[in-house]
Amino acid sequence: MRKIVFNTIKYLSFFAIGILIFWLLYRKIEWQELVGAIKGLKYFWLIVSVCLGMLSQISRSLRWKMLISPMGYDPSLRNTFLSVLVLYFVNLIIPRAGEVARCTVLARTDKIPFTKLVGTVFIERLADVVMLFILALIIFATNVSIVVKFFELHPAVMTNLQKFVSLKYLLLLAGIIVLAVFVLILLRNSLKKSKKKGRLVELRNQFIDGIKSIIHMKKKWLFIGHTVFIFLMWLVMLYVIFLAYGPTQNLSLRAGMVVFLMGGLGMLAPIQGGIGPWHFMVAETLLLYGIQKEQALIFALVAHTTTNLIYIVVGGLALLILILKYGNTTIRLRSASNNSRS
Repeated sequence: MRKIVFNTIKYLSFFAIGILIFWLLYRKIEWQELVGAIKGLKYFWLIVSVCLGMLSQISRSLRWKMLISPMGYDPSLRNTFLSVLVLYFVNLIIPRAGEVARCTVLARTDKIPFTKLVGTVFIERLADVVMLFILALIIFATNVSIVVKFFELHPAVMTNLQKFVSLKYLLLLAGIIVLAVFVLILLRNSLKKSKKKGRLVELRNQFIDGIKSIIHMKKKWLFIGHTVFIFLMWLVMLYVIFLAYGPTQNLSLRAGMVVFLMGGLGMLAPIQGGIGPWHFMVAETLLLYGIQKEQALIFALVAHTTTNLIYIVVGGLALLILILKYGNTTIRLRSASNNSRS
C-alpha cells in the first residue's frame, strides 16, 4: 500500500509540474486569438495527420505479429491493433504502464503467455531506441546550426540532457546491466534448490523465448522496414500539421524534422503525454524559424491536442470493444499500473 501511495503521489506531482509549465506558457494567450486560430485551421491536414498516425499503429501491430509468430502463436491483427491502441491510451493516464497493458490484453484475448509477450516488447523497444538514435543523428547532422542555436539560447535544457548521457549515468547503466546478469546467474543457481523451480524456470524461459523470436523471425528486412515506416509516419504526421496552420504552412520538411527532434526531447520528461515540456520545446524551436511566440504556442497546442485527443478517443474505443467482446478477460488498468510500478 505504501508503494502504491508513493507512486500515485509521484505521478500526480509530475503531472502538476507539467500543468504548471503549460499554464506559464499559455497564461498570456488571448482567448479570442486562440479561437480565431482554431477556426482558421485547414482541418483536411489534421485529418491527414490522424490517418498517418493510424497507419503507424497498424505498422506497429504488424511488426509485433512478426515477433510473435516464430513462437508458434498467430494473434489476430484486430486484437493486436486494439492492444497497441490501448498502449497509448494507458500511457496517457499512467506513464510506462502502456506496454504492460498491451501485453495483458493480448495474453488474455489470444491466450499467449504474458512473459513471452514481454520479451517481444523488449525487442521492439530496443529497435525503437536504435531507430530513434539514428534518426536523431541524421536530423542533427543536417541541421547543426539551428540545433546548436537552440541549446545556446536554452543552456538549462542542455544541462538536463547531459544528465542522461553523462559518464556517471552511463556507468550506472552498465552497473545495472552487470547486476542484472549477476542476479540471473544467482537465480539460475538457486532455482536448482527451489521448490518453485519449475514455475520460475518456465517464466524465465518464456521471457527468453520472446527475446529470441527476433532470431527465428522470417523477413527481417520487413521488420526493419516497419520500424523505419513507423518513425517516418510520426515525423510526417507532425509536419502536415504545419500545413494546417497559416503561420507555419510555408516551413520546410527540414524544419519539421528539427521540431520533431526537439519535441521528442521534451517527451523525455516523466510527465503524462509530455504536457508542458513538449509544448515548450516545440514552441521555442519554431521561434528560431521566425514564427511569433503566440503563433508558435498555438501550433504546439494544436499539434499536441490533435495527436493525444485521437489516442484518447480511439484508445478508449479499443478498450471498450475489448471489454464488450471479452468481458473480464481483458485488461484492468489497475493491474497494469501495479505491474508497471513493480
